[in-house]
Amino acid sequence: MKALRKQTFRTLFFPPEKPTEKELTVGRRRFIEEGAVAAVIYSVATGNFLVGYLSYLGASVSFCALVAMIPNFGCVLQFFSPFLFERMHNRKLAIWILCLIYRLPLGMMMLLPAFLPDPGTVRILTVVLYTVSFLSAGMVTPGLQHMSLGLAPEGAKGRFFALKDIVCSYVNSGMTLLLGWQLDHFNAKGEFYTGFFIIGIVCLLLAVLDAVLLALVRENPVEFVSRLHVSDLLIPVKDQKFRPVFFYSVLAGLFSGLASPFLSVYEVRILGLSHTFITGVGVVSGIAAMAGSWFWGRYADRNTWNRVVWMTALFNLSCTLGWSFVGKASAPFAAPVLMVLAAACTGGSAIAFSNLEFVSTPPSGKTAYIGITAATTSLASTFSSAAATRIQSFLETSFGDRAIAILFVAAAVGGFLNLFLFGRRLPSDS
Repeated sequence: MKALRKQTFRTLFFPPEKPTEKELTVGRRRFIEEGAVAAVIYSVATGNFLVGYLSYLGASVSFCALVAMIPNFGCVLQFFSPFLFERMHNRKLAIWILCLIYRLPLGMMMLLPAFLPDPGTVRILTVVLYTVSFLSAGMVTPGLQHMSLGLAPEGAKGRFFALKDIVCSYVNSGMTLLLGWQLDHFNAKGEFYTGFFIIGIVCLLLAVLDAVLLALVRENPVEFVSRLHVSDLLIPVKDQKFRPVFFYSVLAGLFSGLASPFLSVYEVRILGLSHTFITGVGVVSGIAAMAGSWFWGRYADRNTWNRVVWMTALFNLSCTLGWSFVGKASAPFAAPVLMVLAAACTGGSAIAFSNLEFVSTPPSGKTAYIGITAATTSLASTFSSAAATRIQSFLETSFGDRAIAILFVAAAVGGFLNLFLFGRRLPSDS
């Protein structure tokens, strides 16, 4: 039995032979399924669900925003991720372990009130678990991203990632709608914690399912490995072709950090939108995301990735600016439009920029380029988010609830400047 388990372990994580095309095809299916499960875990542990949970624990608006920026802070570990992954041909085991550490605490944190009566203690432990989770996420993201790009079929990467996003959107929309409805249902009955307890149990079960699916993915081993040095952290800046990609990404993170931690807070705490409303619009947004992923993926296969980046950025920044004009009276009508339009562009934007990074880097050291760029971007975003929480508290004394709207304007204006000044320098993928 022990020998059998050992053989199974080696087959799953260190297969002796290169994968066949049939095995890669099966691996792509498992990877799409795993992505859908992971998307649900992420959604119910962030956004309006996170703000609702922290509000139940008595957290302030600024505290909610600070916790919401932890995912960006965790991505700073992407500086060190290449030192781990760039020396490995087979990376799946390291990715699998880090993904497990990433997803399990997200379910555990919502179960804390069942065992600890003091909300203050629960808030502290929630921040600890949330930080551990997203530090692991930051460490694994470059390896996981490179693994997905290596699995995607040549000549059809756009269609593959579009299909992946469509499946993720479909599953995520249905699950978040159901979980949001039950949360509002128990809130209406005065049982405020019951809904979050159910979400915690669901998250733990999904984390186990995610681990099983990821283990079944047939990895395409990396041919080129290298041992990085500290000086290699400057690789993205030294590479003349990649340099515009690096600076565009960092500045985009810097400006988006002014608004991103406050969007869910604005929806739940300022506009008073219910979880059912947000997740209900999320279903429509999911359909828009499917259509957007399909459209942008096929568009990119026929054109260039940098063109997709420009177009989707224009729409997304317009949505950020649009939120500054939304008030309680107009929220039921304006919020869905902005949410749906942003969803239709976000998937395409992520696909486009990931592939633009991939084709702009040499065969060796891709994880270093991607990881260092993402880490620097996250560091810039974390810095601006931290500054924004202080600025919001200061502006709130004079402008009240409109303080967050001012940050939306600043983020949009900065994003447009970055797009027009640096976005036009992005390289073509041809």
